[in-house]
Amino acid sequence: MKSKRLQNRSCSTLVLTPLAFAISMSSLSAMAQDELEEFALEEVVVTAQKRAQSLQDVPISVSAVGGEKLAEAGIENLQDLSAYVPNLKIVEGGLVPQMYIRGIGSGANQGFEQSVGTYSDGIYMGRSLQSRSSFMDLERVEVLRGPQSILFGQSSIAGAISLVSAKPTDEFEGMVSASHAPMNDETELNAYVSGPLTENLKARLAVRDKQEDGYLRNRTIDKHAPELDEQAARLTLAWDINDSLDASLKIETASIERDNGRPGQVTDLGEYVLYPGLVGTLVDNEELDNNQFSNNFNSMEFDSDAYVLNVNYELSNGIVFTSITAYTEFDYDEENYDGEASEVNLLSLDMDEQFDQFSQEFRLTSPGGETIDYIVGLFYQESEQEYQEDATLMVSSLGLGPLPTPFDSLVVRPFKQETETWAAFAQATWNVTEEFRMTLGLRYTKDEKEGTRQQDTFSVNVPGVLQSNVSAIDGLPCTISADCSTTMSTALGVGFGLIDHRLKDDFSKSNWTPSFNMQYDLTPDVMLYATYSEGYKAGGYDARGINNATTTNNVFGLPTLALGGENFEYDQEEAETLELGAKMTLLDNTAELNIAIYQTDYTDMQVSVFDGTFGFNVLNAGEATVRGMELDGRWRPTASLLFTAGIAYLDFEWEEYEEAVCPGQGPAVSTPNGNCSAKGRENLQTPEWTANLSANHTMPIGDTLELRTTLDANFKDNHYTSNDLDDRGEQAGATIYNMRIALVSGDDKWQVAVIGKNLSDKRIMNYNVSLSQGAFIGVLDDDGNGVPDGGRTAQINRPRTVAIEGLYRF
Repeated sequence: MKSKRLQNRSCSTLVLTPLAFAISMSSLSAMAQDELEEFALEEVVVTAQKRAQSLQDVPISVSAVGGEKLAEAGIENLQDLSAYVPNLKIVEGGLVPQMYIRGIGSGANQGFEQSVGTYSDGIYMGRSLQSRSSFMDLERVEVLRGPQSILFGQSSIAGAISLVSAKPTDEFEGMVSASHAPMNDETELNAYVSGPLTENLKARLAVRDKQEDGYLRNRTIDKHAPELDEQAARLTLAWDINDSLDASLKIETASIERDNGRPGQVTDLGEYVLYPGLVGTLVDNEELDNNQFSNNFNSMEFDSDAYVLNVNYELSNGIVFTSITAYTEFDYDEENYDGEASEVNLLSLDMDEQFDQFSQEFRLTSPGGETIDYIVGLFYQESEQEYQEDATLMVSSLGLGPLPTPFDSLVVRPFKQETETWAAFAQATWNVTEEFRMTLGLRYTKDEKEGTRQQDTFSVNVPGVLQSNVSAIDGLPCTISADCSTTMSTALGVGFGLIDHRLKDDFSKSNWTPSFNMQYDLTPDVMLYATYSEGYKAGGYDARGINNATTTNNVFGLPTLALGGENFEYDQEEAETLELGAKMTLLDNTAELNIAIYQTDYTDMQVSVFDGTFGFNVLNAGEATVRGMELDGRWRPTASLLFTAGIAYLDFEWEEYEEAVCPGQGPAVSTPNGNCSAKGRENLQTPEWTANLSANHTMPIGDTLELRTTLDANFKDNHYTSNDLDDRGEQAGATIYNMRIALVSGDDKWQVAVIGKNLSDKRIMNYNVSLSQGAFIGVLDDDGNGVPDGGRTAQINRPRTVAIEGLYRF
């Protein structure tokens, strides 16, 4: 079970803070009416239900972070954002970004749909890699928690993140900002211009450029890592054709280049210290200290493009017809990825992925304010994904056996997945009385997929020759060898589970997903709601299995988890959620407090687990129950001071999961299939408590200047960062402090700011995984749980950074 240690005092303080706000507010009730109205909170408008609404009127657990807060807090990506949103956790991950809402997310497999759907201006971003783009010149970000199966659909079983770009303006305006952090030689430039081109045509152009040397020091190659170079640009055109018809076109492009590796390091060398070829040669200090010892000159390039056409036509009866047409694509290429992140020349991967997606949505939206308000629509999406991984496995570096060199292999593994999705949806709200409303939603979805995967294992010792044509006796090609009764392919199948194969399959499946909601306005300022919803995440095909073994064709006796043929196609994941909530506006709109409690039951959960070599195998794990609470609020006690806060409690429990990976250190309950049972345990990335508190203060300096100060505290409880729940992957509870102090002109035309992030310089593990081949010999078992300890690698967050920023508006 999860250990309860560290930071209890900090957690208790942060947990009670919003409640203290509510109690404190009551003491202000005697304040003069006109004084309260002077600093009333600005209304937050969101489109979480595909129509503009006040956040306080939306019967969903949703957090909205405006563009101004994104800039003030230095939030540059979704991983930064997750510190400010209750029950949201986003990490870079081992191979792809991993996003979790309420403890549910997609693992490290390119074939997965996203449990947390990411939408950019209403367009589904089909793969998690796309989340790296679009975070520029945003009006706001909305985070919707819980299944969003009706209006968003597309497998958003855990929730949705909606990125809303800033729109062209009626008046000409612009902004340019530049920041520099000396410690990592990090420089970022942002700029936009916006305004009318003609009487009916407006435009907005935004650009971003960021460069960074990196916050780790690679001691093996004597380089900083990861070295980043990012550029992005977005052009938005808005055309008011007439009083009834308008259209907008968005064209967006982004490019990211990274050199010298990822932000990872070895935290435990495991059995590496015992391999004959490595004894006495390893210098890695195994510390979480921003020093890495990777031996590869890793590089990555990522290019993405998006084109979105949105047309709205208002019919004579006030109903709005909306058409959204979109095409998105990306090209990802990574070379020399050090799979074990160590100084050992054991595993190197080249990865290439292309993805393109077309979607079309039609909607009819009623004008609102009637007895029945409704949205109905049709949706179509098709995508094609091609992924190839070339893995070089240099077993000879370990110094095993009299003939280690023949084991050195180049594993070439192409994968392709094609998807078509059709959907029809409807959501209607019956305004029974002025205080009571009921909403019913239903979505029908049909998913069709086809997947292909093949694998060819070549000899590094004899270039261009398959290992199936190389003798395991002398390492020579069968045309030369005297004995080819046993080939290297057989040896690799026994030792590593590598089996060359060709797999192809397809499926078609339909789903009905309902949602029912009731709202009641207890008072004009207090709204209560209850929601029941169902959702699903589509099945698919495993991109990273390394064999075609099944339960009936398992010649090498591989464990259930490693049966790449059995698990090539995985089934859909399903969820049922019940949520109760309240949204309260207090003290004449100077304070807000929102509360949600929920329970979600998941079945056939899709998991991707590392096999100890370089494969991530997929299976449907069983059942889990997630319960919790979310509380967030705002309070402006004076015109110059604003507090925002959020708290989340999360209780994740596996009800059934008999195929879990056994941890090297920590509790392990073995099962007959050779794996471990996780029943009764939590998932990775599920801190029991998370909390954030932000204070924003403005102080006049004379008649022409202001001093604006923002202080943030973001707490996450202790939690596991690895899917095997190894004790060495448990991150202790920690609070991260950030601050921004800005000198601003009275007309808000310019500002100069100092920005500090992670001021207490905490070392935080974001992701942790077994060291490839780190338990190969399997003689270490320090904690006596019967499982070889092996080694560990971790990806870590940024240390303390301080930057200076200048901004000018015109």
